[in-house]
Amino acid sequence: MKTFKIIIVLWVFLFLCRFSYGNSLDSVISSVQRSYDTIKDFKAHFVQESIVKSWNAQQVQKAQGLVYFKKEGKMYWDYQQPTPQQIISNGNELWFYEPEDKQVTVSKVSTGLQSQISADLLNGKANLKRDFKVKRVTSQVEKDKGKLVLELTPTVPQSNLNRIILTLDKKNFQIHQTEVYDLFGNLTRITFSRIEINTNLANSLFIFNPPPGVEILTPPTISLP
Repeated sequence: MKTFKIIIVLWVFLFLCRFSYGNSLDSVISSVQRSYDTIKDFKAHFVQESIVKSWNAQQVQKAQGLVYFKKEGKMYWDYQQPTPQQIISNGNELWFYEPEDKQVTVSKVSTGLQSQISADLLNGKANLKRDFKVKRVTSQVEKDKGKLVLELTPTVPQSNLNRIILTLDKKNFQIHQTEVYDLFGNLTRITFSRIEINTNLANSLFIFNPPPGVEILTPPTISLP
C-alpha cells in the first residue's frame, strides 16, 4: 500500500469538505484553504479502488472501511474488506498493522510519508496556492449532473505523485471522490460517504498498542526528498 497516496487524498478531501464557492478560481482556492485551516477532525466511510498498470494489463484492487482524522497528524484508516488492515498515526509514529500476518510495521512519520508535501499536508502546514497548480476540468456531462471537478498538480515535481482529480457536489460543495495518479499512470480512487466533521475525536484513537504475539518490524530510514 502506498502511504503517500492515501494521506494526500485524505488531506485534499479535508480541503474541500466545507467551502463557499466564488466566481473565480482564485476565490475557490482561498475558500478551500480557509476550510483546511479550520477543520479539527473528521470521520467517514470510504471505498478505495486501486488500478495498477502493468505492461498490457490493468489490475483493479478494491477495499473499504472507516477513516478518522484529527489535526496535528493524527489519522486512523481501518480497512475492513477484503482484508483487515489498519494504518494509524499519532503525529510522530506511523503503524501499519496486518492482523492476518500478525505483523505491524512501525516508522517515524517523517520517513513513512516518503514526501515532504505529504508531511506538510498531514501536519497542517500545507498551502494550496503554494503547493499546487489548480484548474477546473469539469466536463459538460459532469456539469449536467451537478458536479464540480478540480485538478491539482504539485508545483514542485514529486517522485510519487502526478496529479489529483477531485469531484464535488456543486450544490453543497461536499467532496464525493478523489483520484490520485502517480508518475506511472497508476490510479487510487477513493469515494467518501457518511462524513462527520469536528466531533472531538479522542487522542487515544490514534495510538496503536500491538496485541500479544504480534511481530514488530522497522523499515530502513529514508530521508524526505
